[in-house]
Amino acid sequence: MELDCPQGMTRHRDSPLPSSRRRRFRRVRRGAPIGRRARVALGVALAVLCLLSGAGVRAADDNGGQGLLPIGDEFPTKLLFLTFTPEQVLALPAGKLDVSYQFSVANTIVNTQFGPQNGSPTITQAQVNAGLTAANFPAQGYGAFMETETDRNLLRLRYGLGSGFEAGLDQAWVSFRSGALDPYVEQVEETFQGKNPERFALTQGQFHYYVYHNGRALVATSRSADNVPQDPVLSLKWNLTGGGQLLPAVSLEVAYKAALDSAQTLPRGLVSSGHDDTGYSLLVSKAIGRVVAHFQVGETQVGGGGGDYVSTLHHQFFGLEYRSSSRHSWIVQTSNQESAFNVRNTPGTSTDFQVTRPADVSTFGYKYRGDMFRMDLGFSEDYISRDNTTDIVLFFDLGWTW
Repeated sequence: MELDCPQGMTRHRDSPLPSSRRRRFRRVRRGAPIGRRARVALGVALAVLCLLSGAGVRAADDNGGQGLLPIGDEFPTKLLFLTFTPEQVLALPAGKLDVSYQFSVANTIVNTQFGPQNGSPTITQAQVNAGLTAANFPAQGYGAFMETETDRNLLRLRYGLGSGFEAGLDQAWVSFRSGALDPYVEQVEETFQGKNPERFALTQGQFHYYVYHNGRALVATSRSADNVPQDPVLSLKWNLTGGGQLLPAVSLEVAYKAALDSAQTLPRGLVSSGHDDTGYSLLVSKAIGRVVAHFQVGETQVGGGGGDYVSTLHHQFFGLEYRSSSRHSWIVQTSNQESAFNVRNTPGTSTDFQVTRPADVSTFGYKYRGDMFRMDLGFSEDYISRDNTTDIVLFFDLGWTW
C-alpha cells in the first residue's frame, strides 16, 4: 500500500563546582559532538526510512504537531554566531507566507575567574566600581565578567516553495542594558533555593560585559547599546517525509549567516563575529495520540573559528508537546548547545572556569494556533551551569500565516 505523505500540511518550540561535577560535565561535553561516521550512518538510515515510508505504512494525521518553542541559547557570546532554534518539522504549503515577531529578554550573571595569575576567584563590587582592566582577569586562559540583560527583537519570514521545501529569512536586533529583571530573578531563585551566589555580591541594575582570553580583551564594555542589528540568516528546509502511523516526520534544514560587515568595533562587535557561518539541522517528530515527541540535532561551521572561539558548534533539542485540543499545546523541552569558547586554546590551569561546559537549558511554554494567527509564550531556565549559560529567558512569539 502506498503511503500518503502530504507535504503541504498546515503548520500545527560562585563558587567553583566540586571536581566530581566538573568531571561529569566534561564527560557530557565529549559525548555531545556527532562523529563523521555517525552522521553518515544517520543519513543512510533516514534515506531508508523515507523509502520505506512510501511502501505499506499509512500516514498519520499530523506528526508535526505545532512544534517546539522557537527559542534557543541566548548567552551573550552566542549572539556572534549562527545558532539554531527549534523549528516546526513540516514545511508550509506552496504559496503560503508566515510572518512572525518574537521578543525575548535574557538575564545573565557570570563572575568566575581562575588562573595562577589571579589572586581571587571572583571580581568584587569594589573592583567594578574602580573600573575593570586586564589586570582583573587571568593572564592565561579565559576570564569573564558579565552582568547583562539583552532584549532581542526577531522578525522571521517563512515561505512555502512547494514539494516540501520552505525558504526562510531571520533578522534580529539586540539591546544591551542593565538588569531590570535582577530583583525578580533573585526572588524566584531564592524561592527554589537555587540563587546564583554571585548575585549576592553585586549591585543590582548594572551593565558590564567583559570577556578576556590570554590577557587580551574579546569584549570589554560597560556602555549599554540599543537595537544593534545581528547578521541576517537565510535558511532552506526540506520536508523529506510526513511520516506515518509508525514512522516519524523528517526534515532537513540548512542555514547561512551573512556577515553585514567586519564587526571590528562596538556595538556591532557585540552581535557579530564579522564572518559568515553555515550550518544544518535535522528535525524529527512523531505523534502518539495527543503527545508529539520532537528531536532536532545539527551543527554550525563557524567562520573564522579555531582561535578564540571554536570552529564548530553542535546543538541538540528534545521536547514533548501535549495537544490539549487542535488549537492549544503545552510544551516542555530541553536544549544542549556547546560552548563557543575554544578549549584547545585553554591552558589546564584555567579549566576550572568551565568554559567548555555546554549550555543545558529547560524551556516551558504554551502554544496557540488559530486559522491565521498563532502565539507562543514561555520561559527558559538554566538547570545545571552558572558559568556558561544565561540564568533566565522570558519570551513571546506572534505569527500570522496567509
